[in-house]
Amino acid sequence: MAVDYLSAINKQGSGLNITQIVDSLVQAETAPVSSRIQENIDKKNAAISGYAVVSAELGRLRDYTISAQGSSAYQISSDSAAIGVKVNDQSLAGAFNGSVSVSSLAKSQTLEFTGFSSKTAAINKGTINIDFGSWSGNTFTDNAAKASQSVSVSQSNNTLSGLAASLSAISGVNATVTDKGNGTFSLIINSDTGAKNALRLRVTDDVSDTGLAAAFDTSSSNSSKQVVAATDATINLNGVDVTRSTNTITDLIDGYEFKLNSTTTSAASIIASTDSNSAFNKAKEFVDIFNSVNSTIDELTNKGLNGGTKGALSRDSVVTGIKRQLRSLVTTALPGFEDNPRYISELGIKTERDGSLSLAEADFQKAFAREPLLFDVMVNSLARSSNPSVEVTSPSTVLSPKGGVYNFVENATDGDSATLGGTSLVGNATDSGMRQYAAVSGDTSGLRLTSVGSAQTATIYYGQSFLSKLTDYIKEVTSSVGILATSATKAGTSISEYTEDQSDLDEKIAKMTERYMSQFSAMESAVTGFKKTGEFLTGFIDSLNPKD
Repeated sequence: MAVDYLSAINKQGSGLNITQIVDSLVQAETAPVSSRIQENIDKKNAAISGYAVVSAELGRLRDYTISAQGSSAYQISSDSAAIGVKVNDQSLAGAFNGSVSVSSLAKSQTLEFTGFSSKTAAINKGTINIDFGSWSGNTFTDNAAKASQSVSVSQSNNTLSGLAASLSAISGVNATVTDKGNGTFSLIINSDTGAKNALRLRVTDDVSDTGLAAAFDTSSSNSSKQVVAATDATINLNGVDVTRSTNTITDLIDGYEFKLNSTTTSAASIIASTDSNSAFNKAKEFVDIFNSVNSTIDELTNKGLNGGTKGALSRDSVVTGIKRQLRSLVTTALPGFEDNPRYISELGIKTERDGSLSLAEADFQKAFAREPLLFDVMVNSLARSSNPSVEVTSPSTVLSPKGGVYNFVENATDGDSATLGGTSLVGNATDSGMRQYAAVSGDTSGLRLTSVGSAQTATIYYGQSFLSKLTDYIKEVTSSVGILATSATKAGTSISEYTEDQSDLDEKIAKMTERYMSQFSAMESAVTGFKKTGEFLTGFIDSLNPKD
């Protein structure tokens, strides 16, 4: 209760508590507006806090999806460090038990040209033709799959380091200049690994500056320049001898990549099998995290019906839309793994009426035993080609192709005449004849392809996993320009506007208070005047009466 000291001192006035009356009048007029403004501010603050909680929960789900991608349902063991094995195509990989020995590794040919005084030592001019093939003694056999290349040595590159740079620009050749430590420098030339990738240098002198052939031609002097011969890797798989030109082998057993680290003294035992328990645990982990996130969002968007607690975002269309989209993603089709779309529900993941997920281990184990690929439909995006002469990958961490089945058509072998899904590809042809392509627009953006041999056609399958699609969606809504951030910004802007409204109302309250106080002060003055007049008249009348 406000104390009106002026009214208390002024005994001649009305005796009313003017301050209290004025405060009550002002409050009666402005309290509903002020209460409404504060309520709006409180709601927006609660919404901002709610958006932060949703963003954090989605971040927790995203952390799981990112960590789970790349998980394999295969267990691989090797009892020898000489041989490393991993799955490189889950759609092709199967269980196997193999005995593998390595008698030799693939090596590149190393040529050394010695006796130069410095890295920039001058060399003679001419033309160096580089042939690819294999050496047997002094006999060279051309590799028909690799076309010969040439380097012109002219005024612009007629130094040892200049020649090294020109040679290194050729696919299949690597050249460096090395300080021998004895006052001389050597030009070291290496080929790709594999017996058929050795080099023969045929040199034609510039007639005005001879001497290049004497220094670098190996047509008849390969053995005098060769430090290491090019060889294939020799492997024995379950009693069968095979050779490969590299130490990283992807065509020994379908779906697996073998990395040869060293030769073996005895056969290594390599066992690959599907691990249904690990796969189930990974799927169950997703179900548990999804349900936890879904429960938190349900609490925030609860409308408070039937005695329930109303959530801070009960009428928020943004978070309601996110909840709806998350549930939609769980049931969406995932094309591109095969000719027909697949679904994570095929693994036994079910959507309950309240939007939560359930997974019975018996259902999962049965589905996984029948089709291990279903685990990859959930976890791993896969790219594959129907044509072994066409390889496809999706290496980009920025571009995400749309899952689907696409036709690859190569109209020529120039590296510039191919389409994927009807969209032209950016490409080039290497010196070895391989064509390399990249999809940079449209649904296939992010896919890379290579082809060899004649012009090829292929059916390209790209399946974007469920977790990859979920990751993309969460990144979209939780980014700095995503719908949660923009909604929080809008709520903050609304709070600023409501705060301005409250400031305007405070000014209005001050003016109203001032006006009422002025009016009541005038009233008090009038009452005081009336009382004084009354007292005068009373005294005057009393003076007229005769005294006893």
